[in-house]
Amino acid sequence: MKTKILKHYLGAILFLLTTNVYVIGSTPTPSKIKRPNILFILMDDLGYADVGFMPNSAKDILTPNIDKLANQGTIFTSAYVAHPFCGPSRTSILTGKMPHTLGAQFNLAAFSGNGIDDTETFISDELQSSGYYTGAIGKWHLGEEEKYHPTSRGFDYFYGFLGGGHEYFSKSWVKSETYNPAIAKVGDYHYDYNRPMMENTTYVPTDKEQYVTDILTDAGLEFIEDASKKEAPFYLYLSYNAPHTPLQAQGKDIKQLQETLGEDAAANGSERLTYTAMMYNVDYNIKRVVEKLKSTGQFDNTLIIFLSDNGGKYTKGANNQPLKGKKGDAYEGGFRVPMFMHWPNGNVPKGEINSNNFSALDFYPTLAHLGGVEIPSSKIYDGVDAWEGIVNNKNSRNDKPIFVMRHQHNRNWTGVVQDNYKLHSLGNGKWALYDLCEDIGEENNIASLHPEIVTSMKEAVYQWTWTWEKHRPEFFDSPRYGFEESWNTSNMPNFGKTFGEIYDRKDYVSIPKKADL
Repeated sequence: MKTKILKHYLGAILFLLTTNVYVIGSTPTPSKIKRPNILFILMDDLGYADVGFMPNSAKDILTPNIDKLANQGTIFTSAYVAHPFCGPSRTSILTGKMPHTLGAQFNLAAFSGNGIDDTETFISDELQSSGYYTGAIGKWHLGEEEKYHPTSRGFDYFYGFLGGGHEYFSKSWVKSETYNPAIAKVGDYHYDYNRPMMENTTYVPTDKEQYVTDILTDAGLEFIEDASKKEAPFYLYLSYNAPHTPLQAQGKDIKQLQETLGEDAAANGSERLTYTAMMYNVDYNIKRVVEKLKSTGQFDNTLIIFLSDNGGKYTKGANNQPLKGKKGDAYEGGFRVPMFMHWPNGNVPKGEINSNNFSALDFYPTLAHLGGVEIPSSKIYDGVDAWEGIVNNKNSRNDKPIFVMRHQHNRNWTGVVQDNYKLHSLGNGKWALYDLCEDIGEENNIASLHPEIVTSMKEAVYQWTWTWEKHRPEFFDSPRYGFEESWNTSNMPNFGKTFGEIYDRKDYVSIPKKADL
């Protein structure tokens, strides 16, 4: 169980404890352990209950191969990403920074020409420089121009698609020889979701009877095979787009799932059935990956990390039970995700559940540690090296809050997780407090019972907002969503409305006076 808060620090002290923004030190190299291969499997919009290894898994989900890995490693039940949407979350995973500090609070619109600041260092840059053979396969969603391309961000090899989603069946994909992104309008769904696959910087043809999860796995197997012939360890960022919409499953997977689960299978013809069949296919493909690792002699020294980029969307087939909320929310269901780690030759505990808070921001310093990377003093990052806490099943984030904030038109949906407590606001100046040990579903607001905790946690997130160099995002999602228009007409970021009586315009000294906060 998470440790109960025994002391409630003042907001300023809390803020200093939560970030490495101003004081950065190098991370030690792991001793007595060979540098591991790192296989980072990132799912897309996966629900908290939508893998069998989670304690509250849904009965209509079937993922035996994923579950076997998880149960032979460490399962994390309190893992959080830094944002409840795909692009910002992935930004934080690869940079170790809150996406807001990079102006990346929104998803990238396809064909916009925008991307994550090309001067920012990714963990792939660090690992590549330290001798790792690096690959990115699958969904990218961090920029399409050459300077934002995976091969410009520390990856030796890329296969996949640059946008935020994709049609699953290749019969609808545009032919590689005729595809021309230059003619696409910003946010063009058809041209974005039907891109031909790209290998490194070249669009390549695909047979018309293929399924994207299988194709991406094929590329992953080839990368692993190539890696086995090199002396260097590998880092593979395997970024599946499943089970993100559009919900599309192969008939054979639906049939096999129904035959295996019987009455426990989701209703015939339902979106939920399609969704669960998509995950059944992912499970089969992860089995293929494991078999390849074993056949090439790399399995035992490969650290496998599995998680989702954000919470599931229950309006599109996902199940986040017992959490409240969905993708996009600052409730637990928006940014608390299923996760496990597995490393036979390493000291990841086997067969354990780790209920301590873990932030996806922690991957940067933790993987740097394992990869023997000395992080430059000039690198700013917001996570902590969690390795000691992982191997000893202890809390690496004692009294260190985890923040989430989504700009939703004229409000800031905000969440703060600190040890067992959760502070939440819909951006209207009202704040609710929950004890997640007793109330994981965020049903019983105990703010009136613990005003000192509310004050402390609210002050911590308020002071965090001071650290952004620019409060206006560098880019917004597709114009059809209206995010930029609402930002311009709704006094955003509107922190006065969010924080109420503690808000003081003078706290934002780095912002031009004409800007409204």
